[in-house]
Amino acid sequence: MGGQTMKLIMEQWRKYIIKEDSMGFVHQMAKSHQKSGFQGGNLDKQLGREIKQAFNDHADHEFLSTLDTVHWANVYALDELVGKGKDELSATMSLPGDKFRSAGDYQTGLWIKGRITLATNEQDRLYSGFYGDYGSPHEGDPEAVKHRDRSSGRNKRPTVGKDFSRYDKLEPGNEYMEKMAKGHPYVLDRSTWEPRATISNNEALVDNWTPKAIVVFSATRIQAAVYKVASGALERSQLAGDASKIFKVAEKFGLPIVSPDRGVLWKPENA
Repeated sequence: MGGQTMKLIMEQWRKYIIKEDSMGFVHQMAKSHQKSGFQGGNLDKQLGREIKQAFNDHADHEFLSTLDTVHWANVYALDELVGKGKDELSATMSLPGDKFRSAGDYQTGLWIKGRITLATNEQDRLYSGFYGDYGSPHEGDPEAVKHRDRSSGRNKRPTVGKDFSRYDKLEPGNEYMEKMAKGHPYVLDRSTWEPRATISNNEALVDNWTPKAIVVFSATRIQAAVYKVASGALERSQLAGDASKIFKVAEKFGLPIVSPDRGVLWKPENA
């Protein structure tokens, strides 16, 4: 079998059998509606959706489903998430068994399991914004937003991207061009999972999630309070503020409180 024939076979195999690849992703994005001279910022809604669609079409969702995701927020914001599994949340990603790393200065997080709709090694290459950015008046009048919240929930999107306009010139099977195709910032599969590229923290958008546990970060006042209550050294009635609230949120969700290494510190049934 000649080299040219083998090359054609490999290209067809990639095209029709392997959907989870960077080459397919960048080729699809090259056909997006991004304007000439696009610099990567101020994405409109359509382009943000096109990035998420291309990600959905070419990501290795089996690999992504193995990652653990935690949405970090203060304990009062976590309380507001009860029953809102339809709302897409920003979360950090960790390999199974790795310790959770907090996003920013947050002491608490919600460990969730859902479908990753977009992921990047560095949050600043996605910059999806905050929950309120997807409410009124940004996304419509109050009634329209309430209707959406009740039905499909709030879906996030990237607000920064990359110029893919010339990526359609890249050829599958060409080693150099295959490497260029992986120059995008997204975590599509194991080969594009790159913790060394993370400056602040990575970010995944997680949809249709279910909660697994409340995470309290190490060496914090909240974790110290949980330890003391769990050991019997302190009564919950003696707690105030966020140290007291963490137990109420855990009970409201019906979830255990865990440390960043996934060790269970307290369970609602122990109350």
